[in-house]
Amino acid sequence: MKAIRSGWIVSLVLMFSLCGCYANQRYLSGKEIHGKARYVAVLPLVNLTTYPNAGRIVGDLLSTELYALTPFRLMERTEMLETLKGGEEDLDTVLDKTVALRIGKRLGVDTVIYGSVSEYHYKRGLDEAPVVGINVRMLDVESGKVLWAESRSATGGCPWPWGDSLNRLAQKVCHDMVSDIRRTSFPG
Repeated sequence: MKAIRSGWIVSLVLMFSLCGCYANQRYLSGKEIHGKARYVAVLPLVNLTTYPNAGRIVGDLLSTELYALTPFRLMERTEMLETLKGGEEDLDTVLDKTVALRIGKRLGVDTVIYGSVSEYHYKRGLDEAPVVGINVRMLDVESGKVLWAESRSATGGCPWPWGDSLNRLAQKVCHDMVSDIRRTSFPG
């Protein structure tokens, strides 16, 4: 009986280790992030995919994880949009550091997060696994210095009866990204 139980445990571990595939590259200046109380604006992420509103979806997920896992004060999206109303910048296309800094100064925040969603779709084939790719930068508005830069891609495909969804995979990727900031910048 003990051997059967051990076999099941090994099988479950193997199954979970085969679940999904991750790739990431990261730069994080933890001490500088922790160095002051941060008032953060998360700009809508640029959607480089064919999935409608992928940038806004992932931006909202990233904001939720920042609320949940960090001591940052986040500017609400509606307040951000009201402040920028009538401006010349198209928030859905901010990929440039200079534009992000200019928007941060106009908003009165000390930190801006911007970036893009490069993948947000279901992979074609038998399993139709979800695929997500996210690229973000965190800028200190005063110094113009990049405090955090990360690109992370993931493929779902857990062999569960209910499967993975794009939203669940994107949420997990955002959670993992912000968890790294928390571990490095706010230990203890």
